[in-house]
Amino acid sequence: MSALIIETRKLTKRYGDVTAVDNLTLRVREGEVFGLLGPNGSGKTTTILMLLGLTEPTSGSVRVLGLDPARRPLSVKARVGYLPDQVGFYDELTARENLIYIANSTACRGTKPTGALTRPWTRWVWPMWLTAGWPPSRAACASGWAWLR
Repeated sequence: MSALIIETRKLTKRYGDVTAVDNLTLRVREGEVFGLLGPNGSGKTTTILMLLGLTEPTSGSVRVLGLDPARRPLSVKARVGYLPDQVGFYDELTARENLIYIANSTACRGTKPTGALTRPWTRWVWPMWLTAGWPPSRAACASGWAWLR
């Protein structure tokens, strides 16, 4: 039997009198594909936030890769990728400036961008985390930036 990747037991999140997630119990094993479907306000985003340790459950328990996201959120985030619907880019910055800002405010702090990000904009990609894992080491940051050449 495959390892449990996600497990929740009676996971509940309340905001005052509003229950966003109500006693969710689920198990997702390695290799399974699982989706959260439902109308707006049904608790999908709140569930994801609890799985990532970005908000704490009111009650119940959650494990992601055997870790409790409420107690070890950085360890969970180091192993999980998440792409939200609305990405928090700054409209007043260029694409290049946004990428440099993100790199400077994350694990790439202290490294210098090279290649495409230092030349006039022609084409850019952000491939580093696809291969380097998270958080990338300084060496991975440097090679990720260099790959942009």
